[in-house]
Amino acid sequence: MRISVIIPAAGAGLRLGGETPKQYLLLNGEPILKRTLALFSVLESVKEIVIAVSEDYQAQVASYNVPKVRTVLGGATRAESVFCALKALDGDTEIVLVHDSVRPFVCRETILSVANAAQKHGAAVACSPVSDTIKIADSHGKITATPDRAALWQAQTPQGFTYETLLRAYAAAEADGVLATATDDSMLVERNGADVYIVKSSQFNIKITTPIDLKLAEVLPLSSDCSLVGMSPRSLDSFQESEGASGALPDSSDRSVVGMSPRNLDSFQEHEGASGALPDCHIVETPPRSHSKKVTIYTDGACSGNPGPGGYGAVLIFGGRRKEISGGEKETTNNRMEMLAVIKALELLKEPCEVELFTDSRYVVDAIEKGWAVRWQKNNWQRNKKEPALNPDLWARMLLILEKHSVKFHWVKGHAGDPNNERCDELAREGIEAIL
Repeated sequence: MRISVIIPAAGAGLRLGGETPKQYLLLNGEPILKRTLALFSVLESVKEIVIAVSEDYQAQVASYNVPKVRTVLGGATRAESVFCALKALDGDTEIVLVHDSVRPFVCRETILSVANAAQKHGAAVACSPVSDTIKIADSHGKITATPDRAALWQAQTPQGFTYETLLRAYAAAEADGVLATATDDSMLVERNGADVYIVKSSQFNIKITTPIDLKLAEVLPLSSDCSLVGMSPRSLDSFQESEGASGALPDSSDRSVVGMSPRNLDSFQEHEGASGALPDCHIVETPPRSHSKKVTIYTDGACSGNPGPGGYGAVLIFGGRRKEISGGEKETTNNRMEMLAVIKALELLKEPCEVELFTDSRYVVDAIEKGWAVRWQKNNWQRNKKEPALNPDLWARMLLILEKHSVKFHWVKGHAGDPNNERCDELAREGIEAIL
């Protein structure tokens, strides 16, 4: 399957306040748009990413140096920008995924599930079930209906289509003079008579549009792995049971956490204004935070067969406290499990930290400490002119999370009596057993 991705990013996006469009604001030290692009760039089936941008930001996007990305000038509206990018796609494109520039938490499984559903049905949309009761009201605020929420879904992105399906829908909308008013790609496809199917997605696949969204984004794990945000397209219904007491979301009883204090909550409707910005909440580009907390991490990976069933384990030690994690995959390699152990451990850290990380994987230590992984990334995941770098998806995830922390990697000899290394090996074996 040859996938092309369209990212409309030409909008002013000023609802977060300030002069910088929201897609270029920093999220924990890195532009939101860059993080979004990285999620798609590492997927082998994605052949190109076309971003519709304003002329003022073309150079900035180019400076991100994300593989597979090229820019086109966008239009006055979201739909017009998508159409500009659509007409610029490679001629052999099979599936088109359209994704919001400010949704940096979509997981790999959702992306591929939407693409597969689009290939099968012609059109598919990532959606999450509506959990609140929805009311329909008239212009005077009088409730006129309460629809059954079991039939309601909140549309997200990516939205996936066969190239021909999307092109016909956009061409028809332009011809009928309704293109500029469209806020969603699937609505144009529906309007053109095609069936669109839902792919169940995570409620954490948020669109960063308001100050509350940005505050929430700062505590969510930056990962392309559905399991790291507590749910996958298959496990969404069991989120409450699986999240546990240490979930990443802020306490909903603390209004200050989500940008709204008790004194201004009641006056929100009067003070919000057309921009949607919250009172007393001024959002600026987030500077990198100092690395004040010191954490020690031990990691290990294991694989039965190599390739075959694999597991990972990690021990995190901070301030006299200790946390252990483990997991596994049914078909993987030892190196991937070594890498995943590091990634999973680091992605548990909610704020920048100074980390001493111990692993018995020379592969991981040398690739980071000797700069190999950074060089592979700059070379579009090529070790040299003839050999591709292995595991580019995991290296991209690791390099991304390493930008948030100050991490020193240490090699420790495996099975040599180090108690924490031995415990990580046990956890990795437990991870294998759990999936068999």
